[in-house]
Amino acid sequence: MDKKSLKNEYDIIIVGAGPAGCSVAKFLSDKYNILIIDWSRFSRDKPCGGLLVEETQDFIKDWRLPRSVFSYPKYVNLKMIDWNNDLEIDIKRKLWNVSRRNFDYWLLKALQNGIQVFSGTKFLQFEKKRKNIEVLLEINNKKRIVKTKYLIGANGSFSNIRKILVKKPIRYYIATQYWIRHCNIGDSAYFIYDNEITDFYSWIIPKGGNLILGSALERDSNIRDKMKILKNKLKEKLGIVGNVFKEESTILSRPENKKDVFLGNDKIFLIGESAGFVSSSTGEGISFALRSGYNCARALNEDFKNAFSLYKKFSENLINEIKEKIDKSDTLSDPEKRKKMFE
Repeated sequence: MDKKSLKNEYDIIIVGAGPAGCSVAKFLSDKYNILIIDWSRFSRDKPCGGLLVEETQDFIKDWRLPRSVFSYPKYVNLKMIDWNNDLEIDIKRKLWNVSRRNFDYWLLKALQNGIQVFSGTKFLQFEKKRKNIEVLLEINNKKRIVKTKYLIGANGSFSNIRKILVKKPIRYYIATQYWIRHCNIGDSAYFIYDNEITDFYSWIIPKGGNLILGSALERDSNIRDKMKILKNKLKEKLGIVGNVFKEESTILSRPENKKDVFLGNDKIFLIGESAGFVSSSTGEGISFALRSGYNCARALNEDFKNAFSLYKKFSENLINEIKEKIDKSDTLSDPEKRKKMFE
């Protein structure tokens, strides 16, 4: 769509067209006038391992995902490896292995008719007025103010809407991953714990005949050196070698306490990773994105004028789940505690 078709006012503007933004849009009533904006142009890649956990599988079980969404192998098990303690656990998980490009694009295309979607559009700022919110956008290098009754931030861990509302940032990591061509490790993904590399974790995921190897690294660490250590250890311990044909990085938030979850206020909602809904133990965020988007839509559908209090109520279970993930991450980050867990 071009700028000419942009309306002057909407009931709801959603910033971000990933799983969180698509989920809230999918479940909102068709009586609302809805705009979704995203700075990317679809279809687009997103640095992500692309594994759908059981909570996601259960949430979308009736959505009939097309074959094109899945990668190869379609299902993967999980191996958890602790290099500090020389321990390994095999876990039967049957995680769904998907292409994030295809998955996100399919979610976007499956939205109801009537929802306007503007890609290549930047959210710049908002100003709350008495009756609405004025949102400043940039489209094709030109600025435009659009009014809305509700503004929903679904634009990830580095959300500029969250930055405006919350002064204290969540702890952030740099998630860096390399793609290696034609490298076969079977039908298992590997989660690797090694505090010489990171106090979070590293991963290996088979993807369409290729291999993703990555790590979530602290922002003040030497990323290149840490990734070099990881690659050397993969060669030494698992015999994994190959030529890197793609490198990608993204910002990954890691909540440290329940206060890191911030839902917004009044007419401005945060969902998905923008709200702090992301697993502190694995960095998994798709399941939280989809479910928080649903909770937000449900609140707006049930009581449009007083939706925020309902959204807080509906989010209690997800917040408690985040607390459980934080407790688990405290164990996984410590070699001594992790040893007891693995044994």
